[in-house]
Amino acid sequence: MPVSDTAEKNSSASGAAATISQLFSTPLVRVTYPYADEVSAPLAARILERDQGGPGPVKDFGYKTETSGELTRWAGPEAQRLSRWVCAVAGRFVESLTRMSLAEAYARASRREAGTTDTDTDVGEGGRPAVRVGVTRSWASVYRAGDRHEAHFHPNTALSAVYYVTAPGPCELDLLDPRPNVDYFDAGISLAGDSHRVRLSCAPGELLVFPGWLKHAVPSFRGDAVRVSVAWNLNYTSG
Repeated sequence: MPVSDTAEKNSSASGAAATISQLFSTPLVRVTYPYADEVSAPLAARILERDQGGPGPVKDFGYKTETSGELTRWAGPEAQRLSRWVCAVAGRFVESLTRMSLAEAYARASRREAGTTDTDTDVGEGGRPAVRVGVTRSWASVYRAGDRHEAHFHPNTALSAVYYVTAPGPCELDLLDPRPNVDYFDAGISLAGDSHRVRLSCAPGELLVFPGWLKHAVPSFRGDAVRVSVAWNLNYTSG
């Protein structure tokens, strides 16, 4: 004899309690640079000088222009000061997520990569090699009216960082859902979010740090003035 819907519901209600979990969250830190008033204006001036034909090459992609060369080497002391702060924020970000020091997290990752759980690779207190977040590459992007950057990610990068130097209004960034199969089939009722993009609206002086594998895009820029941002590819260095 078939069991009715009511009987099924009653049976479920009298059984063990179910647990619903939300899995695979994506971490992101958003923070305002406390010294933006001191750093952003001179940094923007150097970037725009180069962008407008000053010393040093730029790349014109058609959808934006981007500086060449390591930004921390040519953009003056403000760029170096900002980069040091960005690396410190990124390090604290990782330590907050892992609930361990960078050295401990790095040692655990090394053991996992080697396929061992041997704790002998851990060095005792005071002997563990120093681990920090360092800059692999840094550059500035200049957006004018109509410019945009399609969805992309940064290969071979542990963390991506973006700092908004100057803009006439809000600085928008789209973050794409990192679960590729979300778009594969529309089941009618969404369990994973109705929109597969999250749009952040930031202000000049704000920094974003997120995993390097997270796809992101810059929507079409609207405004008569320019929008200037700086980006970093960050990785861990030891020793």
